[in-house]
Amino acid sequence: MKFIALAACLCSVSLAALPADAAGPALTLGGGSSGLPDRPPARDPALEGVHIVVSSRDPAHRAPRVGVAANRALSSLSFPRPVPLFAPPARRVRTLAGVDTWFWVPAASWRPIVRIVAAGSVVVTLVATPVALQLVPGDGSPLVSCPGPGLPWLVPGTRSLCSHTFQRASTARRPGRFRAAVQSVWTVRWTSNTGLAGTVGPVVIPTPVMLRVVEAQPVLGR
Repeated sequence: MKFIALAACLCSVSLAALPADAAGPALTLGGGSSGLPDRPPARDPALEGVHIVVSSRDPAHRAPRVGVAANRALSSLSFPRPVPLFAPPARRVRTLAGVDTWFWVPAASWRPIVRIVAAGSVVVTLVATPVALQLVPGDGSPLVSCPGPGLPWLVPGTRSLCSHTFQRASTARRPGRFRAAVQSVWTVRWTSNTGLAGTVGPVVIPTPVMLRVVEAQPVLGR
């Protein structure tokens, strides 16, 4: 049972190795069926322009190697892009002006991502953690930010911090929908066995959404 638990733990992280020469190419342990090292993963577009700078007066001159390992770990990150959910539903059914509209993402997408990379005797551990969910409403209102992945709408009368009330309908503008976005916000912290450590972020992962908002029409009964 202890062996099974250890195997499950190892599967939750990505372990890569760099040769002793920090300027050399990166190798991923456990290569493909050919026995050759796997190719480094494509860099996530959300990390465009994001780079870890390591500076230190360490007499062993390990800071450059820490920097190479840390950036190798950063480049291996791939952030989830879940489809955001709304209540009232905003995809097949229209959401309503004047009604508190909840937004959230599946809890399964709200988990830390761990990468461990070595450069010679230097080992860097990088942990990316989701910290907030945001809605850019697209109706001219300010951005809405809330901690966590938001709450699924289950019980009438409850409230969520991840919500927004549209004050007007979207039908007055083309294409009849608000160009909105739901964004997950991540912080990235790295540590090393040399004692050097740091934080990168926030990293914002946007998911564009076209929201159709209509005004509720009263129904008169006899």
